[in-house]
Amino acid sequence: DHIVRPPYVAEPELVKGWWNMRIQEKSPEDLEKMRAVGRLARRTLDLAQTLILPGRTTEEMDRELHTFMCDNGAYPSDLLYKGFPKSAMISINEVICHGIPDDRPLEDGDLVNVDVTLYMDGFHADTARTWVCGEGDADGHRLVNATREALESAIATVRAGAPLNRIGNAVATVAEREGYGVVKTLVGHGIGEFFHGVPQVYHCRTSDKRPMLEGTTFTIEPVLCEGAPDWITWDDGWTNATKDGERCAQFEHTLCVTKDGCEILT
Repeated sequence: DHIVRPPYVAEPELVKGWWNMRIQEKSPEDLEKMRAVGRLARRTLDLAQTLILPGRTTEEMDRELHTFMCDNGAYPSDLLYKGFPKSAMISINEVICHGIPDDRPLEDGDLVNVDVTLYMDGFHADTARTWVCGEGDADGHRLVNATREALESAIATVRAGAPLNRIGNAVATVAEREGYGVVKTLVGHGIGEFFHGVPQVYHCRTSDKRPMLEGTTFTIEPVLCEGAPDWITWDDGWTNATKDGERCAQFEHTLCVTKDGCEILT
């Protein structure tokens, strides 16, 4: 009861089909709050890494992560966001994103993407990583490493005044070199006092020449696939998975644009 919840928990209609449509520069005070919640988000994923073991269920992981976030003063932003029933999104193998933790035990070789968003002191921070459960296989490790590299390459393009399409170009360059598909229709987003907002950040090649603005915050969160990037939504209304059943991986950071680059907040 002591955890402050984001407004949409009490008023779900606030996020039905709604994004924040104003790109706003963050004040120094805002950024301090985002750094704090970003550090905690990073620690949450550090904990998630230790929980990925053959035989453990994603539901067990979710309970541990929920307790950690709340014990440290944050609300798990995913919980009850548009009705999402869990505190973390955990996506396995062919699941691109929005996986609902359940009672399926993890198996050696599973690709496990844990995506968490935390809300604390009025601000959200969103981050994700993918790991190979157990020893895995060479192809799985190659996909995970390439996706991590795609995010790092995209982050390296960020600076005030640079066109937004440099982000997608950087991701696509890595994916094309490695022979992977890039999910085009799931995008990064503005973030701050709101969970999702403008600008939309595409991870594929586009003609989007809007300049990145100093002091603004957004996520970069590419998904690379072993096969085609086409996807379907399962009957639960949340889980997005590759149409061909091939595996995928995702990495994500929340960052702030600076004059000469960016500050990674998570």
